Amino acid sequence: MLVDTQRYMSVLEVRGGKVFLRLDNGESFQVGISYFELLDGVRRYGSLSGACREVGVTLKTGLRWVRSLESRLGFRLVEPRKGGRGGGGSVLTQHAQRLLERYYSARTATKPGFITTFLESLLSARNILRCRVKSIKKTEVLSLLDMELEPSQSLKALLTTESLERLNIREGGEVIAIIKATEVLIASRDLIRT
Repeated sequence: MLVDTQRYMSVLEVRGGKVFLRLDNGESFQVGISYFELLDGVRRYGSLSGACREVGVTLKTGLRWVRSLESRLGFRLVEPRKGGRGGGGSVLTQHAQRLLERYYSARTATKPGFITTFLESLLSARNILRCRVKSIKKTEVLSLLDMELEPSQSLKALLTTESLERLNIREGGEVIAIIKATEVLIASRDLIRT
């Protein structure tokens, strides 16, 4: 049976490092953080088995966790994806995506810096730079951020103005720059201006 999570699952809260779900029917129960890590692994890897490897449980245990939570909630969380060249896999349902969003929102509210800590745990320290926003040049579509890494180092980043506003980025505020490069260009030293 599929139901709307916004209506059916009324409250997700984090207390003392534990996650509790309260349903509209009054039922309340605790859900292990590992369950959310498993769902996030499915989101990132597109595979329940890949998520299980990351969390450190067998596929049988991971499947049991998913089915148990689906049974309590009354809706599917993970759907199989048909094979093909990539060999199939798994995807999160919209219900599971909303559940993860609520989990991250609750964790951030109870533990400021949770998202930063979470990102840092997923990425190499070389990929994350803490910065202070020196200036912002906005246009209707794009915005250019000039950020200070250290007093003598700066970094510029281009992002959509919509993202800038959604992330509530302001001059003087602190941000983290996440470097995700698919290519690196190399030039001879003669081309570099000093």
